[in-house]
Amino acid sequence: MLNPKKMPPKPKELYIYVNGEWLPNSQAKISVMDHGLLYGDGCFDAWMGMNGFIYQLDPHLDRLYRSVHSLQLDLRMSKKEMREKIIESVQKNALVDFYIKTVVTRGISPHPVIDPAKCEKASVIIYARPKIQTEVTDEVKARGVRIKVLSIRRVPRYSLEPKVKSLNYLNIVMGKLEARVSGFDEAVMLDDEGYICECPGFNIEAISGNKLMAPKNDILMGITRDTVIQMCRDEGMEIDEGFFTVYDFVNADEVLLSNSVSGIAPVTQIDGWKIGTGKPGKYGLKFQEIYLNWLKTGVNGTQCFPEAWED
Repeated sequence: MLNPKKMPPKPKELYIYVNGEWLPNSQAKISVMDHGLLYGDGCFDAWMGMNGFIYQLDPHLDRLYRSVHSLQLDLRMSKKEMREKIIESVQKNALVDFYIKTVVTRGISPHPVIDPAKCEKASVIIYARPKIQTEVTDEVKARGVRIKVLSIRRVPRYSLEPKVKSLNYLNIVMGKLEARVSGFDEAVMLDDEGYICECPGFNIEAISGNKLMAPKNDILMGITRDTVIQMCRDEGMEIDEGFFTVYDFVNADEVLLSNSVSGIAPVTQIDGWKIGTGKPGKYGLKFQEIYLNWLKTGVNGTQCFPEAWED
């Protein structure tokens, strides 16, 4: 555990990294001419951490840089330097359990126009916050998540590459709104051919017998999705990454949601259809416990305060 006596003092105000400077939260600002604000022109990634460990720091960082490369952003920061700044965001704020987000935009344009030609340098924002109330609360996890099949379809890969964790999240935000006004906890989006795709902010997987069904079409390839697949392999399951219908999922034994912040959450209802017994299943419960233990003990984690860590 972390020894509080060896931890740095907590700042009076949280610090945010903005384009080369560490600024107090109240002073952290971006230009109204930034292409990220004006057009959603950029990408981001997010991390979860407990006991000073950042979970899966490097896989998330690799995905961020793939997104940067795909969008041709002029990021003049090496992966090594970015990694150091992400760790520093936790250290400067003396956080034990936390959430981190890094945002990279096209940068500032001299005029509020779509043409990105005049954006000279990418903007970089890094912030760490105390662990937040997740979208799926502990209470919802305990009874199981109720999800709606959305009328809104996921933006297809031939329109916008889903492997890029871009700032273009309006499609996902509108999906969340539809779920909430319809009285559901969360939702699932279909692709343009009607196959299960992903949920607004989550990947989705199903377990049927000894097989994991993990959609691979038009999705963000989630790091926690990979964690679920690893856990299923450890259980000796067959892994089927393919195309699945709503029928396949409502007839599965268990359905799971996964993302870094909420971890792994069991789904017990899809559009009114009961999943399995209608209660969180054995694998969902087991995987939640394993994931939380990995976060706490530093499995696949990077310790931000090695000098304060005591076994």
